[in-house]
Amino acid sequence: MNFMAVLGRIVIVIISLLIIIDIVSSKFFSYQFPWILEVSEYLLVLLTFLGVAWLLKEDGHIKLDLLINRLGEKNRIRIEILNSCIGALISLVITVYGLLATWNLYMRDIKTETILEIPRSLLIVLIPIGFLFVFIQFIRNLLSAINKLKFRTEKR
Repeated sequence: MNFMAVLGRIVIVIISLLIIIDIVSSKFFSYQFPWILEVSEYLLVLLTFLGVAWLLKEDGHIKLDLLINRLGEKNRIRIEILNSCIGALISLVITVYGLLATWNLYMRDIKTETILEIPRSLLIVLIPIGFLFVFIQFIRNLLSAINKLKFRTEKR
């Protein structure tokens, strides 16, 4: 997960450099690279799916803290278990269907209708890969919450 966060930071730097290059070349040389906008858009999608699992690991997603903080510790852990189960199930479904969609696009050799004509399967595969890591992180969160609940129960 940390590796994906590092890759995300590198992608941000690359996007920034591409935009700077495009601005400088446009302003000083009256030339724009037609592919830079397209590549930047693809990198933004990549950035999203690189960062989502890391953000889950860091507990950075939006929560209903107002409601959750009113619960006791044991009920908070139960909510965490339920949340992890639902999140794991949803991310697994997205991973499987994303892989099926990617395979379908690959087999039909569908390309983007843009300047670079990149195979769509290369773009879509980012979604199931990203959600596979989200699934793994939800399972980690689930196991951690179960251990917290066991520890809390054994403690008494």
